[in-house]
Amino acid sequence: MDGRDLLEPDALRSFAVFAEHRNFTTAAAVLHISQPSLHVKIRKLSAALGAELYERDGRRLTLTAAGERLAAFALDSRRRADEFLRELHQDTAPTVTIAAGRGALRWVIAEPIRQIGRQGRRVHVITTNRDGALSALTAGQADLAVIAHDPPGRQVEAVQIAAYRQVLVIDDGHPLATRRQIRLRDIDGLDLVVPPVGRAHRRALDRALLDADVTWQVAAEVDGWDLLVHLVALGVGATIVNGCVEVPDGLRAVPIHGLPKIRYWAAWRPQRQSLVRDLLDQFGHRP
Repeated sequence: MDGRDLLEPDALRSFAVFAEHRNFTTAAAVLHISQPSLHVKIRKLSAALGAELYERDGRRLTLTAAGERLAAFALDSRRRADEFLRELHQDTAPTVTIAAGRGALRWVIAEPIRQIGRQGRRVHVITTNRDGALSALTAGQADLAVIAHDPPGRQVEAVQIAAYRQVLVIDDGHPLATRRQIRLRDIDGLDLVVPPVGRAHRRALDRALLDADVTWQVAAEVDGWDLLVHLVALGVGATIVNGCVEVPDGLRAVPIHGLPKIRYWAAWRPQRQSLVRDLLDQFGHRP
């Protein structure tokens, strides 16, 4: 028996469940089989494929690179089977799963999601950060990932779908609120509401302000464009966000000269291109 023989629905389903839980006891219970039986299935699968599928890290089980690829393949196979059954019984169009951050979902891709919903497509959303979105994509848990800043690696297909200038959000009574545009040096001395250390936007902002020799203070650290703006409305400080973010009454968004545009990318695995084609059309891109 070779690897092709073992890549049958039963073996794939067993490995997909194991990959989801990374625990033999839990996965065996979900599959309604004994734990030794699951061990045997995965050991045979590993031997037939000639690759280790998981490894132990203390008490934790982690998938190897081959295991991650097999898990994604298994999820793709299950999704295609579900889609076939829906089409066979003339059910609605298959669900598309999108992984993206809250800001992207609210201000960047809200209209495309609305449009494909009007076409009868169901949308499942995974709200996560850039790393989480790409992980969900490569693991086969998401059909499309929308990420900001740098494009993803070559392991997936990607296209730029939007680019926005960065703006300073301040109280409309602030002296800078009367400007049509400001420069980085105008921010010197401000208290800023910023994302936590380690976030992509925070890293880029720290670097740009340091290069411009701008002195500033952290007024607060929160995650998400909406919360950044909300704290400005509460009088905590100013903030820098994408120009697509809507600001409430009483605040002003002033474009900043000297900061790069923030670019958004839609990424997908080639195996899921047919499923995301309609959504990519809404972004103005036809694969």
